[in-house]
Amino acid sequence: MTTEVMATIVDVLHRLVAFPTESRTSNTDLIDYYADRAVALGGRVTVVSGDPGGTDEARRANLCVTFGPETDGGLFLSGHTDVVPAGTGWATDPYQLTPVDDRLYGRGTADMKGFLAVALAAVKQTDAKRLLRPVHLGLSYDEEIGCVGVHHLLDHLRNVATCRPDVIIVGEPTRMQLCTAHSGKQVFTVEITSPSGHSSRSPEQATAIEAGAAIVTAVSEVNAAARENGGGWSTNVGTIGGGVAVNVLAPHCELDFECRHQADHSPDHLLQPVMSTIELWADRLREIGGDVTVAETVSYPPLATSRDEPGVSRVRRSLGDPAFGEISFGCEAGLYVEAVPAPAVIWGPGNIADAHRPGEYVLASDLALAAGHLTATINQLCVGANESED
Repeated sequence: MTTEVMATIVDVLHRLVAFPTESRTSNTDLIDYYADRAVALGGRVTVVSGDPGGTDEARRANLCVTFGPETDGGLFLSGHTDVVPAGTGWATDPYQLTPVDDRLYGRGTADMKGFLAVALAAVKQTDAKRLLRPVHLGLSYDEEIGCVGVHHLLDHLRNVATCRPDVIIVGEPTRMQLCTAHSGKQVFTVEITSPSGHSSRSPEQATAIEAGAAIVTAVSEVNAAARENGGGWSTNVGTIGGGVAVNVLAPHCELDFECRHQADHSPDHLLQPVMSTIELWADRLREIGGDVTVAETVSYPPLATSRDEPGVSRVRRSLGDPAFGEISFGCEAGLYVEAVPAPAVIWGPGNIADAHRPGEYVLASDLALAAGHLTATINQLCVGANESED
């Protein structure tokens, strides 16, 4: 990898990190910057706005960029623009790219602005005028809070007749393993109400917190079954709150729980004991003027891409024959597969263990290596002959 290419990566990453695009906050300045850089390289850009309304400080958007001809085939590269809050405990400014030896520190360097910088550098190395098939870039928002922003982009792509790539690469940090599976996820919010009263009446009257405790137990039992059966799914109660005082029958309780699952497990089946517990307590509390309501607030599907897909085999060779793997966390790949008729894989520089914490970093050497591999992939799928058979 040349010094010029590495300088491009660092320059772009420096600018991307400087945009504090925490989830639920505006990312439009970053989108504008990235779009300008893409246009300068010969890209055609479409900004796909998020939900209308709100203040300028909260306005978000997706970005779709296409390099090369308007034809089927080619490559789709995907990344999200949002980051988790920086928090405390940093030795450097989280929104200032800081090099220390081979490490580049800053919020989002690993997850996943490093990949976005590499993608632009790889396209620049290729030269859009040489492309026989397109390279698409998709940038989303609010991925970190449940893959919610990408839906607007996917609705747009469904109506783009020429966006039929041979393969989709979602650039999450996998240490450049080629991952073909990720977990799906559902998140539920439960709200419980019951009549208030003096705590001495607890033997006679159920309370909202009592119902909440039963639901928490049911969720925990599903998780225990996962441990006993070798995994494949998990559940967790992430938040809970309610009640007034120790001498008052609790009139309210709220909790949030999630279920993560691989493609061979149905969340409806896994959560049947939990939903039965919710229904039981809803019937019991309604008899005394209370209620239990449950709402699904986040949902995205798992990914299970066949490693024998021709597009996957070609990408693997061009990426230097990396080891296959799977990721335990979720991402947008499963949603892309539902919207765009193409196989998806997850591959990118950085380590997920270095993300979402103070001192997040990515190795400069990994970015250089990734740029070389991604340039080779573009040359193989979009510049060279589009062989459909191995």
